[in-house]
Amino acid sequence: MATYQQPDTTDEAQHRERLREILDDAPAVLLTTRGRDRLHTRPMAVQRVDDDGTMYFSTSADSVKIDELEADPRVQVAFQGKTRFAVVDGAARLSRDRALVDELWKEDWKIWFPKGKSSPEIVIVIVDPERGEYWDQSGTNGLSFLFRAAKAYVKGEGVETRDKDHGTARL
Repeated sequence: MATYQQPDTTDEAQHRERLREILDDAPAVLLTTRGRDRLHTRPMAVQRVDDDGTMYFSTSADSVKIDELEADPRVQVAFQGKTRFAVVDGAARLSRDRALVDELWKEDWKIWFPKGKSSPEIVIVIVDPERGEYWDQSGTNGLSFLFRAAKAYVKGEGVETRDKDHGTARL
């Protein structure tokens, strides 16, 4: 059985920085909202992540996620790379601000909004992060983990997760 070591919370700023690096590297995420009778997860493209971790997504006004977010703004956003993973809990708010739409607009949105950036159906989902957690097995962290995992396998033990592999931060 794997053992777990509680992350060192004395360096919250360092954990926050590592989490932000992972968020910046993920062009697509899984956004989970709360429906009436279940959690509802769907892939979303990240349009922008601000320095404070605020995330922006575009969607259509007739999307079911709009009803879900109006009923309960709590969300979870999951990021996955090859060797780094993160989950962010937060609260979503909706914006139809035309200046924000203009600022975030990307030409590939025309697939969903054929009328272009002036389309009244465009809604921006803004996720204000509250807490994030990450797992990082990249670079030397990954080599260290592989070594610990191989050693644990040979010994018939569980692999230990270390602080530099995992962290949490309030955003």
